[in-house]
Amino acid sequence: MKKGAWGLLALLLLSLGARADEISFRLKGLKGALEDNTRIYLNQLPPIEAEQLPRFRKDIQTAVITSLQALGYYSPDIEITADKDKPERVLVQVTAGEPVRIRELNINLQGESQSDPQFTLLLSQLALRKNDVFQHNTYEKTKASLLSLALSRGYFDAQYQHNQVLVHPQENAADVILVFDSGPRYKFGELQVDSDRPVARLLDPLVEIKPGAPYQAGEISKLSRALSSTQYFRTVEVLPMISEADENHRIPLSVVLRAKANNEVEVGVGFSTDEGPRLSSSWDKPWINSLGHSLQTNLKISEPKQDITVVYKIPRGNPLNNYYTVQGGYQMLDQDDTKSDRIVASIHRWDKDAEDWTRDVFIRSEFESYTQGQQSDESFLLIPGVSYNRTRVRGGLDPDWGDSQQATLELSEPWWGSNTRFIRLFGRTKWLRTVGEGQRVIARAEQGAVWVDEVDELPPSLRFFTGGDMTVRGFSYQSITPIDENGDRLGAKYATALSLEYDYKVAEKWRLATFVDTGTATNDYTEDWKVGTGVGVRWQTPVGPVRLDLAFGVSEDQVPMRIHFTLGPDL
Repeated sequence: MKKGAWGLLALLLLSLGARADEISFRLKGLKGALEDNTRIYLNQLPPIEAEQLPRFRKDIQTAVITSLQALGYYSPDIEITADKDKPERVLVQVTAGEPVRIRELNINLQGESQSDPQFTLLLSQLALRKNDVFQHNTYEKTKASLLSLALSRGYFDAQYQHNQVLVHPQENAADVILVFDSGPRYKFGELQVDSDRPVARLLDPLVEIKPGAPYQAGEISKLSRALSSTQYFRTVEVLPMISEADENHRIPLSVVLRAKANNEVEVGVGFSTDEGPRLSSSWDKPWINSLGHSLQTNLKISEPKQDITVVYKIPRGNPLNNYYTVQGGYQMLDQDDTKSDRIVASIHRWDKDAEDWTRDVFIRSEFESYTQGQQSDESFLLIPGVSYNRTRVRGGLDPDWGDSQQATLELSEPWWGSNTRFIRLFGRTKWLRTVGEGQRVIARAEQGAVWVDEVDELPPSLRFFTGGDMTVRGFSYQSITPIDENGDRLGAKYATALSLEYDYKVAEKWRLATFVDTGTATNDYTEDWKVGTGVGVRWQTPVGPVRLDLAFGVSEDQVPMRIHFTLGPDL
């Protein structure tokens, strides 16, 4: 072996020997948070070799003392001893002693915050309380919470006139004194709007901030979210100009708005086992005029279905909550036993209330030329109706709580021009709840009913079918329905579907699921309900969860097996 290699080996052995001589701590006498915090402080010490222990003994004691004081223990007994046979093993024996408790707690508010009910509420909820063990972290959080509340409510001159903690270790007592001077509360001033489009008519119903009203940061965030949600602007900035406050403590608000491009085009691809591969595209004109009118065109193409829709939106007041839409569309469908060409035109009035319920009052005309099984016909219908829906979600793309509801009522009468008289009702509800760490339950129920003399008087788009990715898994798309003597699907007057799913988070973006679905589409509920069950995988992506399910139709004598693949939000 060459000399260089021998030298390298010698250095390696020396370094290993050096590491072996570095001391390691064995901590005894503490439990829980005291033990955890002390280990953190000991681990932050620099490497100490066994022969250096006498020189670093004081540093070790200081680390232990500091860690315990942070949690309110100021009189510990500490013994540091090295093992006689293995001096690199060091025992740190600690007796924490009695904790220091808050004897006096004096939090004094000065300035206009004295009469602010939010400060009164905060003081009643503080974790810093008399007779509790004094902890530095809780004390600092208390100080920060007062300042944070002050800034969010417009007390921009707020400061501590006095903040002091007097610790008396021999008495196991601490006296806390906080004198917080909020100063005056600032108010909202005038809006200073910088926009590349005329926005006065749009802003008026959106801006709830009135000049002279007390400042609240939440109102600024609310306005910013509302402006962004209109989909008119690519840039939204709402900033308080604190440095420009006047002598009456009024702060002007700067609102910077930059409109989206005149034309926006998007193209997307997708896949589901119900429809197979699909292509979608949209062309939007988000800003047509100063009244806030907008136009959206959507095209969706899959092997069984192709449709195009055009939506013209007209705000009336608040563009988020109150508006009209004029819609038109054409759809071609060739799937299983259904062939259909459908032309639709409709007018909608949309209103959203404070509870997030959206009401859609509409009148729709539609002409449909179709073949359903052995029946070929044409239908013209003029359908007034109303729909209510609401979706609530918490937890972002991977929600831990949420629910959605939808109910639609539609009517048709020959005396106003329709071919058929009917009343049609459809409702769906879905619930997502967290039942444990990483565990969720998703429940779904839907019910449809149409009151008509004969179901074959309706076009296929108004009959009921069930089965597939979104209803009863284990069965093909819309395969659950009455059939004729040729085995052709007919559609039904009623449909019911129920589902219960449990999923468990096994990794950051992965969940395993198991489920059971049941349902029927029927004219009289005399048939047995279909039941599907199985297991699945959920993969969280930036555009929503990807679901892959293996389902079995266990209600059948010869149990069918199907793979279901979908992409989209849970609710």
